Amino acid sequence: MELHCRHVRWYIVLGLALSAGGLARHVLFFASLAHYRALTAAWTVAFVFSALQWVVSWRDRPWTVTSAQQARLDRLRVTANIPLYNEDPELLDRCLYALMNQTRPPDRIDVVDDGSSIGYTRLQQHWAGIRPAGPEVRWIRQRNAGKKQAQAATFTSDPAADIFVTIDSDTALAANAIEEGLKPFARRKVMSVAGIELAFNSGVNWLTRTVSARSLFFQIVACGAQSVWGDMLVNRGAFALYRGSLIRAIVPAYLGETFLGHPIQLGDDAALTLFARGRGRTVQQSTAFALTMYPETLSHHFRQWIRWMRGSTIRNCWRIRYLPITSYGWWFTALGTYIFLTTTLMPLMVALTWPRSAYFAEGALTAMLVWAYLTGLRILAVHRSDETWAYRIGTLFCYAPAMLWATFVLRPLRFYGIATFLRQGWTTRTAGAEVAITPAAERAPA
Repeated sequence: MELHCRHVRWYIVLGLALSAGGLARHVLFFASLAHYRALTAAWTVAFVFSALQWVVSWRDRPWTVTSAQQARLDRLRVTANIPLYNEDPELLDRCLYALMNQTRPPDRIDVVDDGSSIGYTRLQQHWAGIRPAGPEVRWIRQRNAGKKQAQAATFTSDPAADIFVTIDSDTALAANAIEEGLKPFARRKVMSVAGIELAFNSGVNWLTRTVSARSLFFQIVACGAQSVWGDMLVNRGAFALYRGSLIRAIVPAYLGETFLGHPIQLGDDAALTLFARGRGRTVQQSTAFALTMYPETLSHHFRQWIRWMRGSTIRNCWRIRYLPITSYGWWFTALGTYIFLTTTLMPLMVALTWPRSAYFAEGALTAMLVWAYLTGLRILAVHRSDETWAYRIGTLFCYAPAMLWATFVLRPLRFYGIATFLRQGWTTRTAGAEVAITPAAERAPA
């Protein structure tokens, strides 16, 4: 897997030219559609913000180190934590195999079973213990208490760890993921590093394909821009790295978090990232890849999305309160919330004023689709060895439908997540594993 960033200067020039043309079109819309000026103004803000992210994201280049810095990184003690709850045993086995075969393996791997109803005896017998030429693997079982407590079982038991790695139990790291993910820590101000999450099962059906396209674009563009400013807002749960000194300092606050007097369990990855941002820079390493499993059914997809929205509701409040108002992260949160609320009115206004709104709706939809495909070209920068060029082009064409899906299907669910944000229980895997490994032939890219 690679991230290609060739001809960056020309892409930026092209992006600026297209952005200028698009902005001119928005100004004409603003002047000619008097009845929709409020919506057009919000639309213009969204366009400018999107263009800014797209241009800035080109500066998110892979972190590199000198030989002296690499020698210091090699001496760090790295401890990995895998929270486990009703995961498919084959996926967990794949996760452990990938960790054990890293070019820079961790020194210790903790599998923390948070009260699963699935038995893992055979896996535990195979993997647990100290190996003469590899990491120590510890297997811990606790009563069901949530992901935070499963992570804390590792965070509080290794006072010598320089770096903690968090990995989802359905994730397989690329062979050099930890080696690459450690490189930003050569800079002392870096407190956390996010890896790039790819869907292992992207080719299973239309749902995994479209969600994969949207997720990849968000990481490369929105998160890429955040990383440039040292303002990553959410590290992916699939794979992230944190300084040990930071984690040990914030564990009490992390476990004891409350909102309006209620204990908070969701949004754990975003919480760790926010704590890291309070101590220094939070970045992503665009050459540290993790292959994870995306929901393959609508039920799983919707429940996962609602859980994320419940967590993000609280995290957005904390970001507005605690991030410096001069930071990119603060403005990303504030503008993102403003755009979300104002553009929600757009479909309602179109519906209420139809057919007079037909011209406005046609222009808005056309601009959305054209802009999606132009900016979505960044998706082609990620090259996977198991994907052909034709498959990558197909993923690009899935991006605009993914945006429409997010706008008209996931947006109402976000409001539901906001309204029910104090429901902090897990909504997935409560009845057992929901995604399992199927024969490779069935998952090959079409």
